[in-house]
Amino acid sequence: MNYIRYISQRYLFSKSGNNAINIIVKIASFGVLMVSAAFIIVLSGFSGIRTFNVNLIKMTDPDLKITPKKGKSFVADTNLFDFLKQDKDVINFAKVVEEKVFINYNNKQKIAKIKGVDSNYYKVIDLDSTLIAGHLPQSGSVEMLLGVSLANDLSFMLSGNLEMIQLLVPKPGKGFITDPRKAFYEKYFMPVGIFQTTTDHDQVYLYTTLPAAQQLLNYRSQQISSIEIKVKSGQIAGLQKRLQQKFGDKLIIRNRRQLNKLLYKMLNTENLMVYFIFALILLLALFNIVGTIIMIIIDKKDNINTLRVLGLDRSEIRKIFMIQGLGMTVLSGLAGLILGLILIGFQKFRPFLFIPQTDMAYPVEFHWSNVLYVLLTIIFMGTFATLVGISKIEK
Repeated sequence: MNYIRYISQRYLFSKSGNNAINIIVKIASFGVLMVSAAFIIVLSGFSGIRTFNVNLIKMTDPDLKITPKKGKSFVADTNLFDFLKQDKDVINFAKVVEEKVFINYNNKQKIAKIKGVDSNYYKVIDLDSTLIAGHLPQSGSVEMLLGVSLANDLSFMLSGNLEMIQLLVPKPGKGFITDPRKAFYEKYFMPVGIFQTTTDHDQVYLYTTLPAAQQLLNYRSQQISSIEIKVKSGQIAGLQKRLQQKFGDKLIIRNRRQLNKLLYKMLNTENLMVYFIFALILLLALFNIVGTIIMIIIDKKDNINTLRVLGLDRSEIRKIFMIQGLGMTVLSGLAGLILGLILIGFQKFRPFLFIPQTDMAYPVEFHWSNVLYVLLTIIFMGTFATLVGISKIEK
């Protein structure tokens, strides 16, 4: 076997007497190198986008959220609050009221969602860091925050003499409405701040104090829509399981991934599609390797006859070219990986590509799993391409 490896290495690293063969080898190797570099760069880019999106939803969604199985609201008993206060994995929790509302402001109307939160909420969700103007609502007030997109839709500006914003919600009941003036609960709120998170969230949400939202919806003081919980790192699944076992008969306990199923499904699908697309491109690039191996075999025809005279059989000769073809593929792929990782490192620490019309660099994330996926794909497809090439060796 040592002589097979020796001959393969000589064929791999030495130049052919035919200059055309040398050019073909360089072109094939360069093609694999560039595709491998693009492969790892794109996978790392999508990992960065995934992390970026997950960080965005952390601004709006808690680690765990408790909602009723039936209806839009519930009155949580003291057992639930005592459990959350005593559990060592709970950092903080907040009571929340949430409902769709009709906005009437400065002759403009819009449907939105009001979210009334208690003072603990800002310890669960760091909404303070998303403020671009104004301040958080003061406890016990009728002050309110607007998303930046919603504020733009209403032509609202946080300057000068501020006007109160009228919010209306339909009264619950059955039958026909005989007097539209009595069909809605209404309340006026003072806008004191504008926040910016994700576009979908900014277009819809208003934040105010819990008592003010309860008054608008005609809720009792202990009536809420949900409880949002901040959990110690790595303990979310355990706490969710304990809550489900104790209160799961009446309440739904969901984590952030379950609250954003569509987003995570989209991210996973996009990542999978990108992998298959670049795997296909790599396969097409490796067809150059097939042609290259066939050309090398033709060029080395006299050498093959000499090896047969020396006693090597067909399987041993095929092993020589198998090692040569796979070596050519893997070395080119590794060179492409190294080039791609260097570019990823520059983009992460010395960014040179930015999102158009912003100062934000395109996000990239290095993961060993992406390197492993690319390597295994190169080895698997390189083996396949080489087997196709050496099948042309005659008996």
